[in-house]
Amino acid sequence: MAVIKEITSIGSVVMPIEERWTIRRCRYAPEGGGKGRLCIATGIHGDEMMGQLIVYGVAKRIMAQPQHLHGTVDIYPMLNALGLDIGERMEPSSTLLDMNRSFPGTPDGTAMEAMCYHIVQDMLGADLVLDIHASTNNKSELYEVRMNANDAKTMLEHARCLCPELIWIYPDKISFSASLTSTLCEMGTPALILEADERRRRPQDISEHVVEGIFCKMRDMGIWTGDTVNPPKSLSEIPTIHNPEDVRRVTCEHPGIYVPMDRIGGIVREGELLGVVIDALEGEALEEISAPCDGLVFSQRSYSAVYPGTLIARLYRKERT
Repeated sequence: MAVIKEITSIGSVVMPIEERWTIRRCRYAPEGGGKGRLCIATGIHGDEMMGQLIVYGVAKRIMAQPQHLHGTVDIYPMLNALGLDIGERMEPSSTLLDMNRSFPGTPDGTAMEAMCYHIVQDMLGADLVLDIHASTNNKSELYEVRMNANDAKTMLEHARCLCPELIWIYPDKISFSASLTSTLCEMGTPALILEADERRRRPQDISEHVVEGIFCKMRDMGIWTGDTVNPPKSLSEIPTIHNPEDVRRVTCEHPGIYVPMDRIGGIVREGELLGVVIDALEGEALEEISAPCDGLVFSQRSYSAVYPGTLIARLYRKERT
């Protein structure tokens, strides 16, 4: 069965800096369209590049095994194309607005509002939308699926089939206020955030994990019949954060250079060393930072400058006292 590849502009506006902001969608579908539709969005923050590698992997596998595609896969690789061009997190105009706090937008508003409106309108009605993000600067994350507690009842099974290393259920709507995923869920289109770290030595490794998870979900949706390597685990086997008390934030007290131990994805015991803050001028270790409890290290500061209160790590502790 042949796969039709179609690139379409879903929105375009003229910017005051004499550039045009255009969002393009690449659609992969069998002849006749098939049944089911998955949307994969990336690049909503211009300093997050992991999504580019992930959607490249998805497209490459589809084109290598076209006979297994039985539905539509829409890829939006550069929502904030201007930001991606210069590695700027926000929309790079004088406003520096966060695109992921500007949905659902309006067709008659600012350039940002108009583009957000076009994105939402194009994705409405999909069977599932995946919004891929990467960790912020100088921080590593496990492959996580994130959602709002209001959506957890219907979205947990979707999340499980994506084979994440962690599921994080946020208890309040404020965390996702005016985001792409919250807007779509409120309008009846299921959507999830995928967090995939790009700051490890080999981004290909985590990218391949996420791509495999996406194809597991496509198989579950019935739009992919090819083989998948690792079947999804049960929900009881996936670490899942339900309450804020499940997360222990670790911060530093001194300014300096943080030198981490490699703990990401591992279980640490209370008192185990996470890293050291050093002063290179004085040749001193200013602070040894240890785990405050037993838990899974799912977020870890990388080698970088730090200041009092800088987040060093997040630990997931299932058992609380």
